[in-house]
Amino acid sequence: MNLNTDRRTEMGTTETETERNKAVISRFIEEVQNQKNWDVYDELNDPDFFNHSAPPGMTDREGSKQYLGGFLNAFPDIHFTVDDMIAEGDQVVTKKTFHGTHQADFAGIPPTGKEVTLTFVDMMRLRDGRIVEHWNCIDQLSFMQQLGVIPAEG
Repeated sequence: MNLNTDRRTEMGTTETETERNKAVISRFIEEVQNQKNWDVYDELNDPDFFNHSAPPGMTDREGSKQYLGGFLNAFPDIHFTVDDMIAEGDQVVTKKTFHGTHQADFAGIPPTGKEVTLTFVDMMRLRDGRIVEHWNCIDQLSFMQQLGVIPAEG
């Protein structure tokens, strides 16, 4: 008997489920965020997906797909790197860095041609190997300053 597959965490999730959840998030980052594979987006996000950090009207799976698509289109050379990944129970938290050049309109901001590098935190909750909830924490001030929308303090 493999004890690792039967051991339950405090959240009631097996260690193998936690590792599977981390693999799902790693795949999402590589195949959706970096490679822009929208079929994988649909595969990994549950129909009941809810994005707590998306703008109003874009919190469900399709709205969040449009929002992410708009972001990725605005930064066509964007690349996401996982700096840290922590998982417990049904939740996976990543600290990531993205780097890209603002080349198309996003959220009413016309293309600036500026390169942006920003570190942020995502938290996802999974159920049965699919993402059901998402929260995001990003330094919006630094993001806007790097785009030149808000003057940098100096």
